[in-house]
Amino acid sequence: TTLYNKILSKISGSVIGPAIEPYMPYFNITIIILVLFVSFSFWRKGDEVWFGRLFSLNMLMFFPSVLDFSTFNWIGLIFDLKPTPGVTHIWVFGVGLLLQITYLMLSYTVRFRYTREELKGRGANEQDINDVTRGQVSYLVLLTTLTAGLTAGIYIAAPYLTKLAINPIEGLPVPHMLVGFLVVVFIAAALVIYLRTSSE
Repeated sequence: TTLYNKILSKISGSVIGPAIEPYMPYFNITIIILVLFVSFSFWRKGDEVWFGRLFSLNMLMFFPSVLDFSTFNWIGLIFDLKPTPGVTHIWVFGVGLLLQITYLMLSYTVRFRYTREELKGRGANEQDINDVTRGQVSYLVLLTTLTAGLTAGIYIAAPYLTKLAINPIEGLPVPHMLVGFLVVVFIAAALVIYLRTSSE
């Protein structure tokens, strides 16, 4: 990413730059190995809290790629440079979507394990427990697949929908406020529906 390359250039141009210059080609490999070790350590903990920390670590490393495609130059607040992405926006979107799906799968897998342990504690039959787990996993896979497909569809269709909607919206007196209001209403309605269905 632009930010990562800038940090490397700052290190190379610092006082310790000449001393570590021969080892700079191994810098990326060292970071990858270190991150893999930390990620594996978090994963080994095997509970929802540590999976959340693993997700936070991944998002922390992923966030600079998002900044490269931001319409506002966030990187410019840190360094005086122009974003020059090294990957495409599709790649960034795909990785972000994969991170979200992976976190959901890991998080719900932990909950499924808790459910299995609870059922075993109540003396449930092993076959019944396996059937419950199989149903939960099937539902999770279906839900994440549909969500990922819908999200990808919206992402791909968004530029075309923007082109179709820009002319009618420009004719409104305060388009940004109206669109913002509609979005807030939509989110509020979705939240109310979700809370009602969850309580039933």
